[in-house]
Order: sequence, then C-alpha cells, then structure tokens
Amino acid sequence: MSKLAATKKTLSFLCCGALSFGVVAAYSASGNRCQDAEAKSLAEIQEQRKANSAKIAELQGQIDSLEGDKDNERAYQDSLNEQISIIQDNINLLNEELDSIATDINSTQYNITMLDNDITAQQTEIDKNIELFKQRLCAMYINSNESSATVILGSDSFYDVMSRVQMLNRIAEYDDELINSILGEIESLEQSKGELETEKLSLQMRLEEQEVRKKEKDEEVAALNVQLAKTESEIQRLALAQADLEREKSDIEADNAALAAEQAAIEAENARIAAEAQRRYEEQLRAQQQQQQQFISGGNTTSSYSGPMTFNISAGAGGFGWPVPGHSGITSYYGYRWGTLHAGIDISDGGIMGAPVVASRSGTVSVVSNSCTHNYGKSSSCGCGGGYGNYVSIVHDGTYSTLYGHLTSAAVSVGDYVNQGDVIGYVGSTGWSTGEHLHFEIHANGSRVDPMGFVSP
Repeated sequence: MSKLAATKKTLSFLCCGALSFGVVAAYSASGNRCQDAEAKSLAEIQEQRKANSAKIAELQGQIDSLEGDKDNERAYQDSLNEQISIIQDNINLLNEELDSIATDINSTQYNITMLDNDITAQQTEIDKNIELFKQRLCAMYINSNESSATVILGSDSFYDVMSRVQMLNRIAEYDDELINSILGEIESLEQSKGELETEKLSLQMRLEEQEVRKKEKDEEVAALNVQLAKTESEIQRLALAQADLEREKSDIEADNAALAAEQAAIEAENARIAAEAQRRYEEQLRAQQQQQQQFISGGNTTSSYSGPMTFNISAGAGGFGWPVPGHSGITSYYGYRWGTLHAGIDISDGGIMGAPVVASRSGTVSVVSNSCTHNYGKSSSCGCGGGYGNYVSIVHDGTYSTLYGHLTSAAVSVGDYVNQGDVIGYVGSTGWSTGEHLHFEIHANGSRVDPMGFVSP
C-alpha cells in the first residue's frame, strides 16, 4: 500500500471516529425526545387550524346569511307597518264619516219627531175646528128655516138682508178654506216627513255600509298585526340562531388561537433544536478539521486529502444503500397523501437533526441547493429549493439518480464524484418540512420510483 493511500485510510478513520463521537454526543444531548412525534403533532395542529379556519369561514357565511334574513324581515315589517298606517288612516276617515252619518241620522230623526209633533198639533186643531163646524152645520140644518127667517125678519132693509146672507156665506167659505188650509199643511207635513223618513233610511243604509267597510279594515289591520307578530318572532329566532353561531365561531377562534400558540411554541422549539444541532455539527466539523491538521502536522505532510467522510453501508437492490447511517425510522412512505404523490420516503427518528447523509450509491453530483436558512419545522413552504430546501441530487449512471432533501446544509458541490457512503450533507428541516427528516428519492429513467424497492434500514 502506498504511503498516500495509508495516509488517506488513517485520516478517514480519524475523521469517522471524531464524527461518530460528535454524533453520539448529539444523541446524548437530545435524550430520548422523539422529534418525529413533535413533527406529527405539528402537522396535526396545522390540519386542525386549517379545518377550524374553514369552519370559521362557514359559520361567518351562515351568520351573514342570517343577518340578511333579518334585514329582509325588518323590511317586511316596515312594509306591514306602512300598510297598517294607511289602513288606520282609512279607518279614522271611516269613523269620521260614521260620526257624520250618525249626526245626520240624529238630526233627521229630530226633524221627523218635530214634524210628527206639528202634524199631531195640526191634526188636533183640525179635529177641533171640524167638530165646531159639524156643530154649526148641525145647528144650521136644524134651524135652517128659522135662521133664514130670523135673518130676513131681523133685517131693517133689503140691503141688510143681503149683507147678512152674504156674511153667512162668507163664514161658511172661511170654514171651508180654514179646513182646506189645515189639510194642505198636514199633507205638506206628511210629505216632508216621508222625505225625511226616506233620507233617514238612506243614511241608515250608508251607516251600515260604512260599518261593514270599517269591520273589513279592522280585520285587515288585525291580519297585518298577526303577520307583524310573526316577523318579530322570526327576527328573534334568527337573532338567537345568530348568537349561537357567534358563540360557536368565538369558541373555534379561541381554539385556533390556542393552536397557533402551541404551533409557535413547537416551531420555536424545533428552531432551537435545529440551531443546537447546527452548532454541534459545526463544533464537530471544527474538531475534525483540527484532528486532520494535527494528523498532517504530525509528519504526514505529503497528504492533501480534503474529500468527504465515508461510512461503510450495505448495498441492496440495484447497488443502493441506506442514506442515513444509524437512523432507520420512516415517518412517511412513497405514495399519495393529502391528494398529491409523495414521491419518496421520509427518514426520521430521535436525534436525527444534523446526522450525516451519505450517497446511496456512487455517482456524480448534478444539483446542489444550499442557500436555505429556514431550518425548522413549518406549516407551508418557505419557497426554498422548490420545497426541498437545501438538497443534493446525484447521477449514478444512465438509468438512476437520487435526491436528498431538507438538508441543514450540503457538503458537496456540483461536479463532485462521490463514492457510496460518502457524506454529502446533514439532516435538517429546510424547505417545506414540518420537522427534521431526510426526504429521499430514487429516479429511474427520469421517473420517481418507490425507494423501498431498492433500500432498507
């Protein structure tokens, strides 16, 4: 074995030993806390918040709809009140008309009564005069010859006789005229009374018609008041339903606020753990560099080794090996989830933050994204690396390639050739990641395939 090869082998052993020591120390510092469980809890919280937000929006829509229904009921109430007001005005006018008709009827009845009194008085006078006339006629009939002789014999002259005869005739004519006049007046009074009776009957008919109209209007007002009561009851029902929805919405908002606080606490803890893991990784890296420098300074000055650290991993189907030595937990497999294809596997277990990620198979680094600083669990993509955050892609031959996502940082550059087991980066939670893990993909002829057909822990 050449001196350079021996130097490389020794240096690799020292680097692996130092890294193993650092990883063990990191595991010890983390204790038995399961970050994967926290990541799941965070995902559950995010899903619950999303469901709560949808429910809040739905409740707000129902509240707005009920408010619209209340506005419609109030508008209907305004219409009913307007109708009631108009009908009430008509009722007031009808009452005035009824009062006027009743006054006219009373006045007509009074006039009829007065006419009845006049007719009665005239009839009494006529009866009296007729009685007197009858008595005179009777006396004149009984004493007709004697009276005529008395008139003639008692006269001093022919002129006196004629005057007395003429006076008797005038008395008779006066009686006739008086009786005729009284009869004519009675007839006139009877005619006036008949007219008043007709007018009274007409007024009574009008009164009955107006009373029927007033009754109809009263019934309309009563019906409208029933509708008004119903609308008021409906508004109260809507208000109660609205209050129930508001309380439910308030409870869900309070729950969402509590979930947001819990999520923030978990994200802050994840960020702290990620920062701590990054710090430990940097300390390990500095220690390794110091060991390398000390080894070289110890006399192996001919070595210029600066390549990646290497782990011995077992190759499976297609020559692929497990990409995170010492960590075998799988939190999500290849397949559809949440309506989209999860095109790889997620590897995570306790203390995985900062753990070395190795090349699953030898090949050339084709893509390196190493600029994401959002190394913590999150509910949505931070926009880095198309969701992968910091990631590395390696081309192995004309058929296969692999992708390693959500790295804390990459340890290789585009164009580097890496052997199977060489460290290419470190586990993190960059990009769209709810917690620290490695997202690992295998592509065959450009299509993503299930990695579990090629690798196993």
